[in-house]
Amino acid sequence: MRAPEAMPVKAPGILPFNWGGWHAGLNLGGGFSDVSGVVFGGQIGYNWQFNRWVFGVETDIQFSAQDETDTFMTSIGVPLSVKQELDWFGTFRGRLGYTVWDRWLPYITGGLAYGGRSASSPALFSTDDTSVGWTIGVGVDYAITHAWVARLEYLHISLDDFSPTVVPGVTVGLGRLDNDIIRGAVNYRFLPY
Repeated sequence: MRAPEAMPVKAPGILPFNWGGWHAGLNLGGGFSDVSGVVFGGQIGYNWQFNRWVFGVETDIQFSAQDETDTFMTSIGVPLSVKQELDWFGTFRGRLGYTVWDRWLPYITGGLAYGGRSASSPALFSTDDTSVGWTIGVGVDYAITHAWVARLEYLHISLDDFSPTVVPGVTVGLGRLDNDIIRGAVNYRFLPY
């Protein structure tokens, strides 16, 4: 009597990585341009995936240790040394990415930016203001596991004009604040994924 033949067993298929769902995490980096220094903060967002395209929204808030001292012209034509600081900033952005090699997600991003600017000159004045503006950037996410994602990102942030009063009737025009941010981040992805 012949032994029954063994049926071939098919290995389970590998499901492609799905970028959809909620994520949140922390970031650390630095900024340069009109001000320079360290930035640290957190972000939260949501992604939708359609085939290889990934659409998302994300918001972040950053603590900033960026400053720069420069000479600006006052409204009466007198130069003045002013220390300009970006104390904090945040963004609300859309994201558009395309998956590459399953776990790599390069993307472009852009939207609203806002932040707290301050300016001071020794013995003359010290003031602050909340400014709004815009941001645009690029980045890449890499899925270390299904739950943990590493990120490298570049953002350009441009905040509206700031013209603090030095003494009554005299202002100094600091203009727009442009800031280039390079930061690394780690995100945790919440179910479902």
